[in-house]
Amino acid sequence: EKEARGGPPPDPPPSPMSKNPLKLKSLIPIHLVREGDEDGRAKKGDFTGRILCGVSHKAITTQPAVLIKKSGQIMLKTVYEDLAKPDMVCPVTSKKFKEKDVIELVKGRSGFAASGETVAKKYNPTMT
Repeated sequence: EKEARGGPPPDPPPSPMSKNPLKLKSLIPIHLVREGDEDGRAKKGDFTGRILCGVSHKAITTQPAVLIKKSGQIMLKTVYEDLAKPDMVCPVTSKKFKEKDVIELVKGRSGFAASGETVAKKYNPTMT
């Protein structure tokens, strides 16, 4: 008798937005520019990990950023509004795009101070 291997394939992970199963066609390939790899020639361990704007090569930390779906480029929102939005052409790849192809990226919240909510309460000790 042969033993069954594993069983049925696992369900695809749910989308964080719609909670429906993710499909491969709904994923967007992005092109990240990392600090230390601005020219694309660095080896895997040579860059620090900070993500840079694809156009200005400034570090994206707390500034608003956008992703152009058709080109996969991430850039600062100010750079997008100054260079890409007037012509609706990606400044890196020269691909035309529409307003619906622009996704505003949301900053992640991690750590204690980044939550943005006050959790402190007044403590009233009682003598028992």
